[in-house]
Amino acid sequence: MPFRHLKIFSYLNQLWQDAPLTIKGIILNTLPLTVLLASLALIFESEQQAALLERRVQNALQIQQDIQTLQTQLLEASTGVRDYLLTDNSQFLSGYESAKQAMPQLLNSLELRLDDQAQQKLLLVIHPLVQKNLNDLAALASNTEKEANEELIRKFSSQGAALNQLRTHLDQMSLRESRIVDQDKKEVIYERKRNLRITLMAVIAGVFGSLLGVWVFAQTIVARVRTIRDSAIHLVKSEPLALPSISQDELGELTMELEHASQLLKKSAQEAHQAREEAEEASAAKSNFLSRTSHELRTPLNAILGFAQILENDLPDGRQKDSATLIHNAGQHLLKLINEVLDISRIESGDIGMSMEVIALNPLLEEAYHYLKPLEKVRDMSIVTRFEPGLKVRADRQRLLQVILNLLANALKYGPENTTVTVSAYRQQGQIRVEVQDQGTGIAAELRSRLFTPFDRLGAERTVTEGTGLGLVLSKQLMDAMGGQIGVAEDKSMFWFSLPASEDDLQTQAAAESAIAPDVQAYATAPARKRHMLYVEDNPSNQALMEAIMTKHRHIKLHIAASLQESMVWLRDMTPDLLLLDLNLPDGSGESLIQHIQSRRDDLREIPLVILSADALPETVQRLNALGITHYFTKPLNVASFNQLLLKILPEPRP
Repeated sequence: MPFRHLKIFSYLNQLWQDAPLTIKGIILNTLPLTVLLASLALIFESEQQAALLERRVQNALQIQQDIQTLQTQLLEASTGVRDYLLTDNSQFLSGYESAKQAMPQLLNSLELRLDDQAQQKLLLVIHPLVQKNLNDLAALASNTEKEANEELIRKFSSQGAALNQLRTHLDQMSLRESRIVDQDKKEVIYERKRNLRITLMAVIAGVFGSLLGVWVFAQTIVARVRTIRDSAIHLVKSEPLALPSISQDELGELTMELEHASQLLKKSAQEAHQAREEAEEASAAKSNFLSRTSHELRTPLNAILGFAQILENDLPDGRQKDSATLIHNAGQHLLKLINEVLDISRIESGDIGMSMEVIALNPLLEEAYHYLKPLEKVRDMSIVTRFEPGLKVRADRQRLLQVILNLLANALKYGPENTTVTVSAYRQQGQIRVEVQDQGTGIAAELRSRLFTPFDRLGAERTVTEGTGLGLVLSKQLMDAMGGQIGVAEDKSMFWFSLPASEDDLQTQAAAESAIAPDVQAYATAPARKRHMLYVEDNPSNQALMEAIMTKHRHIKLHIAASLQESMVWLRDMTPDLLLLDLNLPDGSGESLIQHIQSRRDDLREIPLVILSADALPETVQRLNALGITHYFTKPLNVASFNQLLLKILPEPRP
């Protein structure tokens, strides 16, 4: 039997858990209301009973009053008749006449009011006695004899006896009615107390029902809502959930959805972790690939461009010199393509560093103008500049110069021949805007969406104009990285970019003068003697290129070491005037040689250190500059810049 009760309770509990929240809310709200309504019904019933008892009490009191009035009327009638007989004064009969008229109504009233059977039996006895008493009084009142006789005395005695008997019955009726009134009053008091008890119980039941409803609500809903809330917090933190699904209501469905979301999130987290690991591996592989690709491409290009520059300088004007120029230009084009691809890859991977500073824009625009001014003669074009004075922006100087050169070079390459290119710079609503406009027809609307797509030259690849299709892509990514914007006009051939204006004071542009360290000029006072330069390089073509370059500097003796170990031997036997060093060597990194010199060899610390490496990563250049090197050249080598540096560090002796 207990097991059966437990099973029924379990079934009811599950039925309650599965009920919709709306039904639960209705039930929980109805519970205290039902208790309250039941209590009110009991109070109403008790009040009805009390009102009935009060009416009975009032009726009994009225009966008592009627009995008292009947007794008074009988006494007055009897007294009036007697006084009349004694005085022969008919005025005393007024009381008799009044009682004679009132008594029938009193008897009728008593007959209607009485509901007690004993009282009704007494009334049946009293009624003929009253009538007999009235008849006797009527007979006495009609007596005309002056003196009493036996008949009169008999009538008088009979009336007195009837009156006494009547008074006895009326006293019994009055006494019984008094007991009835007392009983009814007790019942009224009892009902009033009962009403108070019921009211108190109703209040207690209402409060208890409300508390019970709140408790049930808290147990069945609030507690589960808190559990779901805590689970949602764990879900946000990607922590495991433990949500027992014990119902099929809305909260149960929400619980199952959270559990499902937890599983999906866990799966997504695992996939994201795996994807992140794969992305990190791919990024590391990509960085390693870029580094090796940069080194492997720049190393042969160093020899190609180096010898091409030497041939251009040495060959007389003619077909062979033109061929050398073509080789040089093709190599420069390939180098530009390598640089742009590497720059785009670094930006996409987030490896590119921005040295943001306040720079004067006007000198930077003038610098770009002077860089590209020789191109004016190629297509018989001219550059017109219109700059507002004192323009300042916050940007990476070298990257901003790269953007300006890209836009201006495109205008000179793709604009109509025998026209002008206008470069404008001005302030506009808190921005500094730079515009590069040629006199072409502009770019068709259907082609603008392809402007910043890598390697897409919008059909220019079918012309003789050289290009990679990466300049605009790189420019846009650089502007995004510096917090600027870049775009093209819709109605004319004009590209523009804008950067937030800066009102900061212009600081010394040390980065712009980074070509040679400050202490380079100190070597210009070196005494006129044969200079020695040690070149540490393992690649034969690069060694041959340096030997060809040094034929122009007869006052410098070139010594070549193909490894770190061999360079140590040279440094032990001699103190060179300049150490030219590659970083990627067979037995280690050239950086370790620099650290060895700076930490252990006091006699070698003042030697100018120049790096010539295929590693063009900005972090590598920055790290080596922090070690105090004199200059960092990247392969392919710019022979003219290298010759200029050599003459500043190791000047030719005066004749």
